[in-house]
Amino acid sequence: MMIPSAIPSKSTRRGGSLTLRIAAAAAASWLFLNCSSEDGAADLGSKGSAGSSASGGAGGSAGTAGATGGGSGGGTAGGGAGVSGGAGSSSGAAGMGGTGSSGAGSGGVGASGGSGGVGASGGSGGVGASGGSGGSGVTEVSIDFEQGLPSTVKPGSAMLTPSQGYAPLGPPGNMFGPTFLRGITGNAILVCLDDLAPHSELSVDFLFAAIDSLDGTGTFPAGDYFVVKVDGTEIFRESFANALDSQIQSYMPPPGVELARKVDLGFNGPGGYYRDSAYHLGADPVFQNIPHTASSVEISFQLEGEGVQSLDDESWAIDNVRVTVQ
Repeated sequence: MMIPSAIPSKSTRRGGSLTLRIAAAAAASWLFLNCSSEDGAADLGSKGSAGSSASGGAGGSAGTAGATGGGSGGGTAGGGAGVSGGAGSSSGAAGMGGTGSSGAGSGGVGASGGSGGVGASGGSGGVGASGGSGGSGVTEVSIDFEQGLPSTVKPGSAMLTPSQGYAPLGPPGNMFGPTFLRGITGNAILVCLDDLAPHSELSVDFLFAAIDSLDGTGTFPAGDYFVVKVDGTEIFRESFANALDSQIQSYMPPPGVELARKVDLGFNGPGGYYRDSAYHLGADPVFQNIPHTASSVEISFQLEGEGVQSLDDESWAIDNVRVTVQ
């Protein structure tokens, strides 16, 4: 394809030693594509299951008291701070009780009312995880990366990076923050969650940044595809193209998903094929109401393709990852 003469061609920049280094980095990330591996074994304490955990602290203990002490009479302090506060990863305000401030009423903080339990529908007096009055689902984790990297995330070679022009793109209350988790093409990022509340469906909300010269479907040399899997099952695989208008992007976003397309949002732009795009992928129905009943889940994000290249050529990032069960 024709490349502006002022910019080195991609094939030139992918010299032998660079290609080997990047291939090695991508291969290394596959060593961590398992939530049971050692680097992610520590419990985040986000649901207050252990008040003595480093990240849960006293908040974890309070959350446990609320989740288990709802009973028939309430659990007035128990609903306490919950998972939605950054999963309790740094504030210590962990708790299984969602964001309800009171478990009063006969339902306590309950999945189906009655005498306690943990869940979102809240029975006759329960409070849902998002602060509503039931039926909204339990938010198991909510990560905006502004407080660092929680132990529920296994980044591979991805790093916390200033989001530059991506902030504050996004819908109200769910905009790119100053920091997101940015990775090289080929690297995989895992979100690993245990002890999920009883549920039949799972939803994944997140923002996606397609950064610099992603090549779409098969142009150099074999395209750039963003892939999301839940417990190893592929639920999303679409190509993204920024570099040239002639390139084909397989992803056709539904209304409300696309935030920006082929504009300069920082990094290696402006100029040439260094353009950026942004998406609220969690608003795509494919990420909502995914059948799921297990007590744990492994969610993987990866931008794959044979043209694995360095961060100074193309990359991707995620932000505001939120997992809800219902």
